[in-house]
Amino acid sequence: MRFYRWMPLGDVGDSDRCFLDDTPEGLDGRSFHLAWGRPVKGLYPQDPRIYLGEEYPGLRLESFVGNTKSMLVVSSALRALLEKWCQGLEVEYLPVHIYNHRKRLHSSDYSIINPLGTFDCLDQTASDVKRLGTEVIRLRRIVLSPEKLKSAPHLFRIPEDPTVYVVSEPLVKAIEAGGFTNVIFDELEISGT
Repeated sequence: MRFYRWMPLGDVGDSDRCFLDDTPEGLDGRSFHLAWGRPVKGLYPQDPRIYLGEEYPGLRLESFVGNTKSMLVVSSALRALLEKWCQGLEVEYLPVHIYNHRKRLHSSDYSIINPLGTFDCLDQTASDVKRLGTEVIRLRRIVLSPEKLKSAPHLFRIPEDPTVYVVSEPLVKAIEAGGFTNVIFDELEISGT
């Protein structure tokens, strides 16, 4: 089975699309939890708002809203599909309201998908992981281990870089078959294949 990286930027070639450069207002200094797969239960605001920035004028909403914050911001239809495929996994489904450039509500039909934790999947020998002691500084090349992937869920994060979302081939096919827009995948290398 193949695995793919979900690209949080989406398709950056279309400036008419909504694009986010912020996290929900009210998370204060803890917004990184959404990019790193840490829980925000008890921290998440009651009225979660993300405002579109002036530097990204697009207003067209897609199934996935690209962003610079490594979040999975999805429509309610795509959320429903992900909930079906991620049953039994620890995932937070966090509603979010997107506000336009004039600070008016643009849509309440979106959620942030926050898969919690990580899944050990790298071939440490074939991958290029720059470390300082035991701390990972940079993941330059991702090569997955076929042995570790045998029990992999359909959606997960990599321990060496939790901002990387890995998606199974069956889930990718389900997303493509559903006609969901602005969802970009990049196939990942698996050692020995």
